[in-house]
Amino acid sequence: MASSFLQRIFKRSAQTKTVCLEILPDGIAWFCGNHSAADQSGFLACPPAKRAPLLADLVAQQGWTGAPTTVVLPLDQYSVFQLERPDGLSDHDLADALRWKLKDLLDYSPSNAVCDVFDFPHDASRGRGHLVNVVSARKTLAKELVALVSDAGLELKRVDVAELALRNFAAQMDTSGRGMALVHLRDGYGQMVICKGPVLYLSRRLDVSAEDLRDAGRQESAVQSLALEMQRSLDYFESQLGQVPPRSVRLVARDTKLPLASMISNYVAAGIETVDWGAQGLTEPLDSRCLVAWSAALPVAEAPSR
Repeated sequence: MASSFLQRIFKRSAQTKTVCLEILPDGIAWFCGNHSAADQSGFLACPPAKRAPLLADLVAQQGWTGAPTTVVLPLDQYSVFQLERPDGLSDHDLADALRWKLKDLLDYSPSNAVCDVFDFPHDASRGRGHLVNVVSARKTLAKELVALVSDAGLELKRVDVAELALRNFAAQMDTSGRGMALVHLRDGYGQMVICKGPVLYLSRRLDVSAEDLRDAGRQESAVQSLALEMQRSLDYFESQLGQVPPRSVRLVARDTKLPLASMISNYVAAGIETVDWGAQGLTEPLDSRCLVAWSAALPVAEAPSR
């Protein structure tokens, strides 16, 4: 079961309504729907030891028993590496073959890893051959999540990772196909993704604390550090990946009272904008803790063939 766990990463259910869960250290973010007026989302605060009974209760309360379910791994529960794709291997065999090339990159044995792959943009490889992104997570984590979902009465359909879920949202906003950057700020860190249409080019963790951003004595330094990391990501996208940087960055943060967009814009070349949730069909802003789960349910157009 675990060996095929992450290999479900791109398989989408044929049903229009799905449950998406992001399992976090402090709780479970959830979304159920098909991005219509009847959608529901929320955050179930709980320690890891109480996940199973609380999720089972949530499934019973919401009537989700048997629902096709996507589980999203948060940023700190997996790693992504760029490796050259070996010649002569089918897509089916690729993940297992590349898993053993990670032995010097992981802090656990490749035999204890489950892996999947997704394409690295061919126009960003800069002469390094045909690269692929290899996702790796611990097998013990895979087994725990399979059991958690199954025991709660849900039907696991696929596993996603945070950057591909956020890619879904960025791709939806990139109506021109010229590039879109999205920054998602959590309590302890942030994540920035840059896409062109449905193709993910860059994902980067942003080391920023919401507490530092709110604290008057540390706020200016925290804003400058965050802006510097964002600008470095945009510069990398341009200089190392050979792409024209997007003109704007969309920002999603839990603290909507803090004018972060205007504070960051003084230090970043691109325009900083908050998300217009009305344009996304929502009557009020989405709880940012649910953004990854909400984004995982978004449909994404296929990347153009090479």
